[in-house]
Amino acid sequence: MDIFRIAGLALLTAILSVTVRAYKPELGIHVAVSGGIVILLATISEFTGIAESAHDLMKRFGLDEGIWMLVVKVIGISYITQTASDICRDCGENALASKMEICGRIMLFSAAMPMFMKLGSSLIGLIGNIT
Repeated sequence: MDIFRIAGLALLTAILSVTVRAYKPELGIHVAVSGGIVILLATISEFTGIAESAHDLMKRFGLDEGIWMLVVKVIGISYITQTASDICRDCGENALASKMEICGRIMLFSAAMPMFMKLGSSLIGLIGNIT
C-alpha cells in the first residue's frame, strides 16, 4: 500500500527535520517543506483516479458538470489553504497562518456563491409555482 510508504516518508522527514533543526535551525524548515512537497506530489496520482471515477458517476446519473467542478474547486481550495497554513505554523508564523485560513474561507464562500444563487433561484421558482 502506498500509504505505508507515504507515512514512512512523513516520519523520516519529521525526524530529519528535528535533527537538522538541532544543528542548523534555519535549514530544518527547508527539510520539512521539501518533504511535504514530495508527499503531496506522491498523492497526485491518487487524485486523478478519484477524478475519473467521480466524472463517470456524474455522467451515469446525469448530474450537471458544474456541480463536479465546484466540488473539485472547493476541495482544492481547502487542501491548499490547510497546507499553506500548516507550513506557516511550522515556520512559527501563527498570525500569517490565521490570515491564510481566513483567506481560504473567503475563497470557499466565493467559489460556492454561484451555487447559492442557483439554489435561491430554484427556491423562488418553486415558491412561485405553489402560490
